[in-house]
Amino acid sequence: DYSWRPGQDLFARVTAGYLEQMFGGISAELLWFPVGSNLALGAELNYARQRDFDVQFGFQDYDVMTGHASVYYKTRGDYHVQVDMGRYLAGDWGTTVTVDREFNNGFKVGAFATLTDASYEEFGEGSFDKGIRVEVPVAWLTGKPSRRSITQVIRPVLRDGGARLNVQTRLYDKVRESRGRALAAQWGRYAR
Repeated sequence: DYSWRPGQDLFARVTAGYLEQMFGGISAELLWFPVGSNLALGAELNYARQRDFDVQFGFQDYDVMTGHASVYYKTRGDYHVQVDMGRYLAGDWGTTVTVDREFNNGFKVGAFATLTDASYEEFGEGSFDKGIRVEVPVAWLTGKPSRRSITQVIRPVLRDGGARLNVQTRLYDKVRESRGRALAAQWGRYAR
């Protein structure tokens, strides 16, 4: 995993290896996020190959190029809206809309919905993905400083359509944490 700044308001990342539990490959991302702005734009391109089901070092015959163009916007009341448009792991094309509410103590609660062109005949209910996400900071549970968090995603149906590669090192959340407004809003976490 390698991150750098190619320009004043630009951030870039390249990740190679096992990208998630079931896929390995290479992932590249570019994020435009000006200082003081509530708007950020991103683009991500991935080449992913499915790992063997025993999750050791082998790979299956399935590989796919995926990618998304993303718009991130922070509204009043600490709501974060994200819209991703692109190609998913099953080769389907579509859009995901995510809305998260982030509290000053680090808790996040959100929901997402994905609609793709995956056919009902091929994937059943899988062309439409939806879910709820809850994130709890580890520091709140242990009382000790930590940047880690526990995330739980609840999906009523899990299918191939609308599935996105789960790269843990995406740039928006990492860059957003280091911005001046975000640091000021989180000051309550440190002044206990």
